[in-house]
Amino acid sequence: MSLKKSINEFGDHLGDKESLLEKNYPRIAEIIQLHWGYKEIYQYINKLLVVDKNRDRQGFPVQVLQEIYKLQEIHEKLFPNLKALSKG
Repeated sequence: MSLKKSINEFGDHLGDKESLLEKNYPRIAEIIQLHWGYKEIYQYINKLLVVDKNRDRQGFPVQVLQEIYKLQEIHEKLFPNLKALSKG
C-alpha cells in the first residue's frame, strides 16, 4: 500500500497529486512506511536529509524534500512521544 493511501494526512496534503517520493524513490518510501509509527523513523529521515561529506550523493529535488519533511511533521503530530524516545 502506498504512503498516500496508508497515511490519510499525507494523502490529504497531496490531494490529487501523486507522490514524487513514491514515484521516483520507491525503496525509500517503502522504508518510511515500514518505520511509520516507530521511533526509528527519525533516525532514518535524518540519515536521508543530512549530507555526509564522505558520500557521493546528489540530493533530492525540492518537491521530494518537501514530502519527506511533511511526512516527518505528520509523524510528529500523530506520535508526539516517539521523537523524544528516538534521542535516547
